[in-house]
Amino acid sequence: MQILLTGGSGLLGTEIQKLQSGMLAPNREELDIRSASAVAEFLTDTAPDTILHAAAVTNNRDIEADPAEALDVNIVGTTNIARACIGTNIRLVYVSTDYVYKGDRGNYAETDELLPSNLYAWTKLAGEVAVAAVSNHLIIRTSFGASRFDDPEAFVDKWSSKDYVDRIAPKILEATLGGASGVLNIGGPRRTIYDYAIERNPDVNKASLNDSSHDSPVDTSLNLDKWESLDD
Repeated sequence: MQILLTGGSGLLGTEIQKLQSGMLAPNREELDIRSASAVAEFLTDTAPDTILHAAAVTNNRDIEADPAEALDVNIVGTTNIARACIGTNIRLVYVSTDYVYKGDRGNYAETDELLPSNLYAWTKLAGEVAVAAVSNHLIIRTSFGASRFDDPEAFVDKWSSKDYVDRIAPKILEATLGGASGVLNIGGPRRTIYDYAIERNPDVNKASLNDSSHDSPVDTSLNLDKWESLDD
């Protein structure tokens, strides 16, 4: 199977390539997903069986300050990839985010209401809409961080299913290679960001959402029943 990986130099893409050799992982100069013609030409030349689309602009504070690049990459770029897949046998796997859920109660299933909590998540949801137009697609909603939590503080009152990238990457690769379709939540156990952080950095200090100047959802934890049923 020939897999085309976008975002190969990113946190997830780097980890994915440690697990699977032989992937096509072009850099931006080799494949600019913002160009529809460049995407179409690249797919014609390389004929991938599967595209794992992990390229994205992800820093929400930067996006809020200047959304242009996120619109170009997360929405236009994803649309270009989806359009090029329509009418082909290419499987399109899209890495989305848990932030597309409302984030007020947690335990979100794939069929629950969507109400993105920030501009980054809105651009990822727009990408989901484009990907859904491809007949053989998989949208993965997830949350991950680097292999060690390096921030000095972590929230004790913010819950999620976030896990470390070295744990999430194998699951995403497994789902990519498997037969799952539609939407799939992938994550770790429900826990606070503080509990997540101290697992690998016991020196992290406690912080509260009440002390933060940035709005953030209280609980974006994921219901993983579908994933666990596939993994049995």
